[in-house]
Amino acid sequence: MLRSSLSAALLTGLCACVTSSASHKPVPEGAVVLRFAWPEQLSARVTHTLLISGSQGQRTYWWSMRPGPEEGQRRLLVREEAGTSQSPLSAMADPESSIIFDAQGDFVSHESHEESEALGLLNALPLSDEQAAAVREQLEAAREEVARERWMQRVGRWRDVMFVPGETVRLKTRMWVGQSSLEREEMEAEERITIETGVACSQDDSEKKCVRVLSVTEPLHPYRASDPCERARALKRFELVTDPRTLLPYLTRSLREDQMDWCRDDGTVHTREMHQGEEFIFTYGVEPVPQGTYSRR
Repeated sequence: MLRSSLSAALLTGLCACVTSSASHKPVPEGAVVLRFAWPEQLSARVTHTLLISGSQGQRTYWWSMRPGPEEGQRRLLVREEAGTSQSPLSAMADPESSIIFDAQGDFVSHESHEESEALGLLNALPLSDEQAAAVREQLEAAREEVARERWMQRVGRWRDVMFVPGETVRLKTRMWVGQSSLEREEMEAEERITIETGVACSQDDSEKKCVRVLSVTEPLHPYRASDPCERARALKRFELVTDPRTLLPYLTRSLREDQMDWCRDDGTVHTREMHQGEEFIFTYGVEPVPQGTYSRR
C-alpha cells in the first residue's frame, strides 16, 4: 500500500486561537458557528477521487449509520461499491474505514476491512507468521491514523468553531518542504482560514445552502533560497463544504503543490512541479442497488 501523506500533510491541528463559541466574547454580527448534529439515520454515496499530476483514479463507497458498541456511540459503516473496476492509481489511495464516534462528535476508533488491497498483498508475501503480524500491526496503525485524520478534517476540528465571513483566521503551524523524502525540512508555516456562506451544498440541490471553509498553508520562509539548485516551494489547500447546522460534509477537496528547482550539467535551472490531491463528494439519502435488481426511473 502506498500511504498517501495527504491527510497528514493537509490536516494541521486547529489550535485554541481560533475563536470558539464557548468563549464569553460578544458574537460579531454575521458570525457563523459550526455545530455538530449528525442525524441518527444516515445513508450516503461517497465518491473518492485521487489526483496526481494530471492523472486521476476514482473509488465509490457507501455510508450507513448503525448503533455503536457502547451507549451514546454510533458506528458509521463503510462499504466499497462492489463490482467496480479500479485503476492502478485509485488502488494507491488510502481506503475509507468504518468508524465509531460519540454523541459529541469525538472520534473513538476505526474498523478496517480484511479485503483491503494491502492485506491481500501481505498474504502474498513470503513472510513468517511473526513478520506478517508485525506488518499487519503497522498497516492497522496507518489505517487508524488516516481514519482519524479524515474525521478531523470533515468534523472534528470544526465543532463549535466560530468564523466571521470576510475575516481571515491565521494560525502558526509547520509543514514539510524539500526535494524528496530524504532531503526535506520541516519548516514554520502559516495557515490562513476563511469561510464563505450561502454556498450550494451540492450540484444536485442548489436550494440547500452550506458554507465553504477554505484553508491555505504556506511556509513562512523560503527553503534554501540562496541555492538555485535546491530551492523548493510548497502550498497546501483544503476546502470543506458543510452544513453549518449539522457539520454533515458535502465535499472535501485537498491539494498540495510543490515546485522544486535543480541544475542541469550545463548550469541551467530546471523547475519540476508536482500536484497531489484528493476529493470526496458525499451524496445523502441514496443507497446501493442490490445485485440482480434494476433501478427504476
